Amino acid sequence: MRNLSYTKYIGISFILSFLLGCSAIMTSIGNNKISNAINIYNSRGTTTDGTLELISGLDYSSESQVGISQYQKQYFEITNTKNNILKNKYFTKQDINALNLYLLTIEEFKKIHTKFPTIKIDYNDFNNSKVKITKIFEDFVLKDEKLYISRNQKIQNINFYKKMNKYINSYIINSTISNLENDVTINLYVGSSFRGFSQLDYLLTNSLMYASDMNINRNLGNYIIFRGFNSFLKPNFKNYFIDFNFSNVYTRTLETKEEIKEKEKLFIVRKKITVSGYYKIYSQNSAPHTKYFEFSENYTLKMREYNNSTFYDDERDILKNILEDKFSNIIRYDLDNLININ
Repeated sequence: MRNLSYTKYIGISFILSFLLGCSAIMTSIGNNKISNAINIYNSRGTTTDGTLELISGLDYSSESQVGISQYQKQYFEITNTKNNILKNKYFTKQDINALNLYLLTIEEFKKIHTKFPTIKIDYNDFNNSKVKITKIFEDFVLKDEKLYISRNQKIQNINFYKKMNKYINSYIINSTISNLENDVTINLYVGSSFRGFSQLDYLLTNSLMYASDMNINRNLGNYIIFRGFNSFLKPNFKNYFIDFNFSNVYTRTLETKEEIKEKEKLFIVRKKITVSGYYKIYSQNSAPHTKYFEFSENYTLKMREYNNSTFYDDERDILKNILEDKFSNIIRYDLDNLININ
């Protein structure tokens, strides 16, 4: 019975020690974040990243009086800036960012406010101000130029509008974002005008087709959507076509060797496949653009003789995997760099 009580005591002591250790780690992380936030404030004033860092630090270290005092200081400063801006008739992007920082400062703090009964937020003022800010943001977006600007500028505007809309979720702003996203989205197709007659040539084209199927509808970033393989698609303002042409496709032997172990004989061949050529992009937005490429990969083939039976590696299968992987990487990481549209 005494042993059972002792074991229980040890278990409780271990749990308490573990919890205290975790609490100390959390507090240390929070204090570091608060210190970092204060450094940001001292060097750049009130900023989005500094405010988020401060609130995150308070979440980890809710007993930090330094952090509490810093939040109250920034809250009053940001609120005063908001009050001055709301007196204006016209608003710049800098004003929009300052108003958005006000929303962020309170909305993000609301997620952890129950830990800080001493911090008083004027929620009546916040709710009234939020209505006014929503109207200001919507008017700003509606008046902003959307037609006679470049694709890159439209994408910058989309990102800016999303940031504006994070804490207000305006239907007007959401609709504008959707229209712009539809406007800038590019459908990217690949094909190949290469005509080869060897088994390796056929394998090359089939591997490109398979890699395209594996990545169909992949978002390549910057509103470029990969739509797969097409023998040839007439390009337009929304559809871009990239033609693969291969100038060199060959394999060569690097090394051969033979190993004999008891009843087993093993032949090993190290080989290398090399593929080079170019891809050419067609669109109505710019003149055809060409980029040359080359890749190579080493691989090993084995033939094993054992008990009057011979076992071969499937070279075609090995090459197929190599080519599919190479083409997949080109599709995922390289093709979007060809599209340089203003």
